[in-house]
Amino acid sequence: MRDTMGIIVSNDEKIPPITDKRAVIALPIAGSYRIIDFILSNMANSGITNIGVVTESNYSSLMDHIKSGSPWDLDRKNHGLNIIPPNLAEFDYGKKRGDLDMLANAKAFLRKSHQTYVILSLGNAIYNIDFNDVVEKHIENQSDITIVYKDMTGADEDDLSRYTLIELDKNKRITDIESKPQYPKSSFASLELYIMEKALLESIIDECSSRGDHDFIKDALSKKLQGMIITGYEFKGYYGKIDSLKAYFENNMIFLDEDTRAELFNLENPIYTKSKDMAPTAYKENAIVENSFISNGCIIEGTVKNSILSRGVIINKGAIIKNCIIMQDSVIGEKVNLDHIVLDKETVISEGKKLIGQRSYPVAVGKNTVI
Repeated sequence: MRDTMGIIVSNDEKIPPITDKRAVIALPIAGSYRIIDFILSNMANSGITNIGVVTESNYSSLMDHIKSGSPWDLDRKNHGLNIIPPNLAEFDYGKKRGDLDMLANAKAFLRKSHQTYVILSLGNAIYNIDFNDVVEKHIENQSDITIVYKDMTGADEDDLSRYTLIELDKNKRITDIESKPQYPKSSFASLELYIMEKALLESIIDECSSRGDHDFIKDALSKKLQGMIITGYEFKGYYGKIDSLKAYFENNMIFLDEDTRAELFNLENPIYTKSKDMAPTAYKENAIVENSFISNGCIIEGTVKNSILSRGVIINKGAIIKNCIIMQDSVIGEKVNLDHIVLDKETVISEGKKLIGQRSYPVAVGKNTVI
């Protein structure tokens, strides 16, 4: 897809304390990966070689992870991966900014790009999608904008209210858009993926900037429903939106399900990430590990069940870890008991401590904390 480029917006959603020093899209997922790895890999696997990542705040971790784009074959002389930080001369830290404000920073990048079409990603989510078919359908339908969506039939109202919901007619043309409605009228949830001509996106950004608009859905798409052909493309695979600590916890635990793991880590469309050379995990004599996702470089002497461990985690003798997400280089002391806990990087839990959360309310501990 040499005639298609990508724009990924790292929005400023907060999941404290694990996003105190990083963007949501840079959060670790499935141990060795980051959330951004999925959309970057999806684009790279679809032949997109010109991608811009628009950032706003807490972006040092994100920039360190993606750097030149080498894992996604995007370290190129022409195009490749472009990181677009905020314009600090115009940045007002006291002002609430929207995705259109962030896209305004990408105007120069868009202007220099020669592709006809653009795939715009505004959400923090994990999925595995082939964009070739999406763009092909967009062109075939002669759409101005295509919104990728998933049918969430069966989800309760509280869950549906987390999404941008769309309504469609029999021709898949979108007739209504609601952003996080309190009383949902539809079960068709947007993946916050939009396909359109680059020139149209530039026009939307300029028009909304001149009016002082900030929100892509409320201020741009909703107002253009009558004047444009906006259609839906149904995605039927796994889609995990990450907008809260509970959602982050659940979308890590989903990798313990073999079928979902096989879908997301599809060998035909692999997910790439920044590699780190580390020794294999060492399982000591008393180690017990069941149904867990363990990264390289760990040392395990205790019990680990139904958990996700990032690189370099140490689980000492007698510790019992259940239903937990433990990030890089954390140390768990002897006889510690953890259940439904999310530990950020380089956290130390001292001997004998006990921390218990619930599946509906996991407990998170911030980076570099010592308990």
